[in-house]
Amino acid sequence: MSVLVVNTSTQSQTSSCEFSIFGFRTLLPNSTITGANEDPEYPFSSCIDFPDNTKYSPLPSSGTVEIVMSQTQISQIDYFGMAIHNAQSANLYAKLDYWDGSGWVKIFDFTSLQDDKPFMSVFDPINTSKQRLTLTFTSKLYIGTIFIGKSLQGLSTPDLGFQPAKFAPLDEVEQFTTDGNNTIMGRRIDKGKQAKGSFSLVSFDELDDWYEEYQNWVLDSKPLFFKWSDAKDEVVYGRQNPDMLTKPTYTQSFYTTLNFEINGYA
Repeated sequence: MSVLVVNTSTQSQTSSCEFSIFGFRTLLPNSTITGANEDPEYPFSSCIDFPDNTKYSPLPSSGTVEIVMSQTQISQIDYFGMAIHNAQSANLYAKLDYWDGSGWVKIFDFTSLQDDKPFMSVFDPINTSKQRLTLTFTSKLYIGTIFIGKSLQGLSTPDLGFQPAKFAPLDEVEQFTTDGNNTIMGRRIDKGKQAKGSFSLVSFDELDDWYEEYQNWVLDSKPLFFKWSDAKDEVVYGRQNPDMLTKPTYTQSFYTTLNFEINGYA
């Protein structure tokens, strides 16, 4: 989707069609997986479960694997997400295809990702029951999370006051000083980053379509991908803080405000 940016002497304005994207639905936990050629210590199931401390790694330390993911029913997909990986160090090139009934059709490909920086690709909706992910790498590859599914795109960009995760580390810092208040040593503990904000004027009719599903996902402590603007390459992978999960109330006739706080990788 193209977004026109018009520069004026006073401000920049983006198309009113700019929107946020949540990726929490994924087909892969209920898919049949073939071709992963997995390292026994790092099975493919470890990147389609939901803990952050498990990873998939192909058995070879370099080469190509073609992973086929099949479902028993046709479903609509429009996003791919990947997180907690060493794609840059392993020089990863990847390609996602779908089976159209007679052959494989490319959806997109990607390379040049930074290690542990979440990646989310959003594309036009495709009805499919079989996908193929091709991974080509030059050193031992590790991937913590892969999602493929139907994203949530019903919300605009966040309200004014939104906190982008890339500028909001949650790291703990300890500094050790002398009696003269001179710093002699410091220690930083990585705690990830935080995207925080709200969406106003969300209709209750919209919530009927997805909010109960989203609530249950969050309360089950499952992770998600979040892109606050389709026009920017800024993706967060993490967990919505359940304490910030809104119980919707009417703020205007037929409308509510939703708050969110997603802590994780960015």
